[in-house]
Amino acid sequence: MHNHRPLALCVSLACATLCLTSTSAHAAPTPADPLAEIGQYRDHAQWLDALAAIERAQLRAPQDELLYKLQVLTLADIGNAYRAWQLYQARPQLFDAGQQQRLETNYLAKLAGWSLAYGTSEDTRLDEADDALARMQHYLDRDGSSAQDAPLRIRHDRLILLNRLGRHAQVRDEYRTLLAQGHPVPNYLMAAIGDSLMATEHPREAIPVLAAALQADPDAPDVRSELAYAYLESEQPEAAIALLKKWQADQPAWRWSNGAKTPHANWPRYEADLNLAMVRAYSGDLPTAQRELETMIEIAPGNTGTQSSLGNIYMMRGWPRQALERYSMANTLDPRDVPARLGQVDAYVELQRDDLARPLHDTLMQRYPGQPAVQRMERSWRAHRGWQLHAYAEGGRSAGGDGASPLGKNDGRYGVEVQSPVIDDRWRVVAFADRRSVDFQDRTIQPLRLGLGTRYRFGRADAEAFVDRANDHVGDTGLSAGVGWQFNDQWHAGITAARNAADASMQARVAGISADSVAVAVDYKRNERTHWSIGASQFRYDDGNRRDTVNTAIEQRLLTRPTLLLDGLGSAYASRGSRDDAPYFNPSEDHSVELGLRVDQQLWRHYERHFRHRLTVSVGQYWQQGYGSAIVPSAEYRHEWQFGVGRIFEYGVSWSRPVYDGQRERHIGLDVGLRWGQ
Repeated sequence: MHNHRPLALCVSLACATLCLTSTSAHAAPTPADPLAEIGQYRDHAQWLDALAAIERAQLRAPQDELLYKLQVLTLADIGNAYRAWQLYQARPQLFDAGQQQRLETNYLAKLAGWSLAYGTSEDTRLDEADDALARMQHYLDRDGSSAQDAPLRIRHDRLILLNRLGRHAQVRDEYRTLLAQGHPVPNYLMAAIGDSLMATEHPREAIPVLAAALQADPDAPDVRSELAYAYLESEQPEAAIALLKKWQADQPAWRWSNGAKTPHANWPRYEADLNLAMVRAYSGDLPTAQRELETMIEIAPGNTGTQSSLGNIYMMRGWPRQALERYSMANTLDPRDVPARLGQVDAYVELQRDDLARPLHDTLMQRYPGQPAVQRMERSWRAHRGWQLHAYAEGGRSAGGDGASPLGKNDGRYGVEVQSPVIDDRWRVVAFADRRSVDFQDRTIQPLRLGLGTRYRFGRADAEAFVDRANDHVGDTGLSAGVGWQFNDQWHAGITAARNAADASMQARVAGISADSVAVAVDYKRNERTHWSIGASQFRYDDGNRRDTVNTAIEQRLLTRPTLLLDGLGSAYASRGSRDDAPYFNPSEDHSVELGLRVDQQLWRHYERHFRHRLTVSVGQYWQQGYGSAIVPSAEYRHEWQFGVGRIFEYGVSWSRPVYDGQRERHIGLDVGLRWGQ
């Protein structure tokens, strides 16, 4: 609150001046009456009455400097900062330094407020914010000040403008500087500061800031929603859900206005329902989130936010086609909706239609480069479109048995595969090098296989073709090809064929025998919790042996928690060989059934980076013709480090007790791998 007592005293002392300058030809009150009336109104903060009195006095003395000054200052007191600034600019010499600063900062604050209005178009929505920041900088340059020593009012308004312009790192840094200098930050700024802290991935720092913003404005739904996400992104999902449930309980679905015959929709309740469903989804409870959002859609199918949010749920459940329908509906309802277009980009990429994703991606990058969600889209886009690398190394040792093991005494493998960036939205060129090393009883082989080929992904179709050559001169040049087809969001089928197949028996290779192969596979992914596959293959060895195999496997989610997943595993296979005298492990008939559990726990996460560990244990019943059956246990423990989008480093150790030709062995393996790109 400004102290206007000195100004009132000035008004009283200037009565004589007004008397001398009055030119009215009519009878009027004594010269002191107008200024006394103005002063009285101003002393009681009756700004509109004061302004009316000033304008009446100006009719009698239109050139009076004191009345002009009073008019400008009263307009500022009313809140008409723009008009006050205009009049001040016409006669700046009438105002002292303090008054000039007040008028300038009020005007700049008004520009900052106007910049938050909904833009006339996507291309011009930030023009007012850019202009306000430029005017603010011009004022500081003229005054010889910097952003660090500017008046606090300007420093505060800068935070609003920088947040609006998506310059979140500057908001964070200038906010921290204010605190370091001992300047408390008003609560009305906390919403913008909290938003920028979230955008720069500092959710724990944002929590008290957003809590202060909520205390200043308890009815701000955006602040409450962002606070819930701050809890979620700081790995406190229970706190986020509790906050939203309380908000939901406090907000009735409908509100009544005094005298109204019908209630009106309570939009804060909608925000609570929507964000609670999405927080549940990000915490792993996708079925509940889906039910809640589909119920909301039945009530209000024309709501853009609900349609795009349901699209997000469908994407997380592995249904890009259903998701795309929702995103398209949301985009039709509001062509400027950013989440809907972000979702369309993700869905088109998943559906192998980069040609349709690119225009949306480019538009979003052009118009919203500072939005965190758009920046995340860009990181995923680069990881998907750019170079891909997979490097791996693994080794194992077997003990026991009588040498019948197809794994050998010591086995190892290491290699690298490199894929080019996407060409023409469909193709990648692929090169690989793969070395195998196996010690059998009396011989060690170490073939190095080099290969070159291409992969094709477009729409429902996928295909690949490779040519390779091993340096051990067993068999001819290797050729392989495969084609696949997506029938819908759940079903995919493919067939592959290879000449001099790389995955044929290494024992056979020791004997100079290679094999051709053909395989078919069908995958069914009901959702993120259920995955079933079935396949069949045949290897045709040079010695005339035909080995046929059928197999099936299922993964079923048993428990889902925000940081813990428990999956049940099951598999079965059966195979047979056409020759009994092959110089390699080749049962006439065998089969197995295996059941297991996999525990996957997230120990640490910060946005796109995380650390997880997994333990898989299983037990199977293996039967081989002529040798009976045996229990086969196995276990595996792994670590996974993700350093960014598509950048994963993992390693693990495995143990098993397989049985070959009735002889039990113990196998211990180690492996490590690096993936760069998606």
